[in-house]
Amino acid sequence: MPRLPPLALLAALAACERPLPVTRGVPPAAAASLERWLAGADWAVPAPGPPPAVNVRFRALGAEVYRVRCTPCHGVNGNGRGPQAARLAIPARDFTTGVYELRSTPSGTLPTDEDLYRTVSRGLHGTAMLPWGWLTELERRAVVEHVKGFSSRFEEEEPGVPVAVPPEPEATPELAPRGAAAYVAAGCPKCHGPRGDGDGPSAATLKRDGGAPIRPRPFSDGRFLRGGSLPDLWLTLSTGLDGTPMPSYETLSPDDLWAIPAHVRALAGARAPPLPPDPEERRGYEIDVRGR
Repeated sequence: MPRLPPLALLAALAACERPLPVTRGVPPAAAASLERWLAGADWAVPAPGPPPAVNVRFRALGAEVYRVRCTPCHGVNGNGRGPQAARLAIPARDFTTGVYELRSTPSGTLPTDEDLYRTVSRGLHGTAMLPWGWLTELERRAVVEHVKGFSSRFEEEEPGVPVAVPPEPEATPELAPRGAAAYVAAGCPKCHGPRGDGDGPSAATLKRDGGAPIRPRPFSDGRFLRGGSLPDLWLTLSTGLDGTPMPSYETLSPDDLWAIPAHVRALAGARAPPLPPDPEERRGYEIDVRGR
């Protein structure tokens, strides 16, 4: 009897095992949390456990989660050209480039697996990317591994070293006013506008990598891609958003790196959930949850 090649043998063994289950629909408890997210709340993400073994069953699970949850927007090949992509005002991420906006790592470097896991779990406010925090940890880990497979960068490079977020400063009355001055000095109004409405003089000319137009996030709507806490905003300011015109401001003084987020939060006002519906988030809900 001829011996099977190693990959064929592995596939044959996997075929004999019951495939790992994929969550279907939205559990009732998750539906309530999702509605809160759609109203502006952040999705809490507990720290994941130890990384699972990357084997055939794990990879098969990731491929199936991706097929069920991600292909409508990101496409079968991960290039952001899924059947529903044309409906999105904010383009779906092209995973083939290996470039990611939200990282804990320096600009220009790959994100860590934990960065990708957190994005999958929390979603991206103001976009059609919903939080998939109701999927099992294993499913989210598996789909992260599958997404990494669309870019050779993850085979050729190591992730960047995460930036250490320093302790949050005391919320003194001077912090936000200092941030207002630093906001102007750093040139933020050119894109984000003086009041953070995304209407600066350069806003109409901004484009993503690949040429798609991009509007700076309007702080006044109370929604932020990564989250609206001071540490979240500090990390965005420090690492930048790769693939967009938002650079890293890591060279700012440590005091200004905290003060500008305080000012941005002040521009957002005291808005707390529930916030008015965001059309792009609702579009993602229609596509990914209601299937239409």
